[in-house]
Amino acid sequence: MNKYKVKLCGTTSVESAKMAVDAGADYLGVLVNVGISERSLNIEQAKIVANSCKIPVMTLLYNMSVDDICHVVDEIKPYGVHLLGNTTVENVYELKRRLGCQIWLTVYLLAKGQGEIDVDGIRELMKSYESAGADVIVIDTVSLGRFGGTGKTADWDMAKDLIKSVLIPVFLAGGVNPENVREALIKVDPYGVDLASGVESSKCNRDPEKVKKLMKEIRKTEDEINYSLNITSHSLEETKNIGKQIGKMAFAGTVIALCGDLGSGKTAFTQGIAEGLDVQSYVTSPTFIIVNQYNGRLALYHIDTYRLRSLDDMYELGYEEFFYSDGVTAIEWAQKVEELLPEEYLRIELEYVSEFERQITIKPYGQRYIDITEQIK
Repeated sequence: MNKYKVKLCGTTSVESAKMAVDAGADYLGVLVNVGISERSLNIEQAKIVANSCKIPVMTLLYNMSVDDICHVVDEIKPYGVHLLGNTTVENVYELKRRLGCQIWLTVYLLAKGQGEIDVDGIRELMKSYESAGADVIVIDTVSLGRFGGTGKTADWDMAKDLIKSVLIPVFLAGGVNPENVREALIKVDPYGVDLASGVESSKCNRDPEKVKKLMKEIRKTEDEINYSLNITSHSLEETKNIGKQIGKMAFAGTVIALCGDLGSGKTAFTQGIAEGLDVQSYVTSPTFIIVNQYNGRLALYHIDTYRLRSLDDMYELGYEEFFYSDGVTAIEWAQKVEELLPEEYLRIELEYVSEFERQITIKPYGQRYIDITEQIK
């Protein structure tokens, strides 16, 4: 089962719908009577597209009354309605009572650089939609007064934070395309992506090559995220030796995130990394001074975040100088600073099993780290 769902929106023809189905999309989006969009169809046109489709079809409706929404559903009988614009919570309650299909709601973030965003207000709106019975929320972009279909991205760090506000699935929309979808998935980790212009050759014309590339990038990213190597270490020396192999293959800019509880072997693993980097000094945990630097084939920056009070301490430390340096950075208790980790890094999870035995899970993020993991394997 695929981790990320894909909804291709702005479908204007039966041919375009078939293209989405053949490529492996999970949902199809059809705009109905949306006057502000060039991709909008009337009810009869939308019905033809929906009836031809073998995957769930969502009808996108903009600022419609409850009665008009119900009328569209009666006519087209879609899998669900995806409501754009400004939908009141009261209307969601009423639609949930009257409709027997899915209800998706959109919330909007301003495009980057276009003003301040009331994040708390959006968070509360998402929670209210969830309480009213929404099945899915889509985070989209508003730009210059246009709600959705802008081709512009919003602040994805903000989107990631908002997703944590609710338990229902959240899709990411707004400016997603084959070139940036990997970054979007890794940075935001949404339930799925929802896009239209990102796979068009021109307005309203879906491009089969862009659709194929999009799906290929999504599935490739899934494989990368799901990839892991599990090793059982039966001694301290074995644990160090795995670290040593990684140290030997480390490159300038390598970031290694060491996650695990007290006594799981994080420092021993780092000692192995240091040995692989030809560090001659004895490596100890820098718990009280946060960071130690050792010189070897490449500089080793050994960071221990155990005593950090908040992420502000990492900012004061100037963590970016280490993460994006020409050396190798090994972070103990990396789970405490997860949101600051770069897009590509090597995650090492260590679990205490018995006095001498440790379960080690290696998870690479990025092709260079996959290559290292493959060599260890």
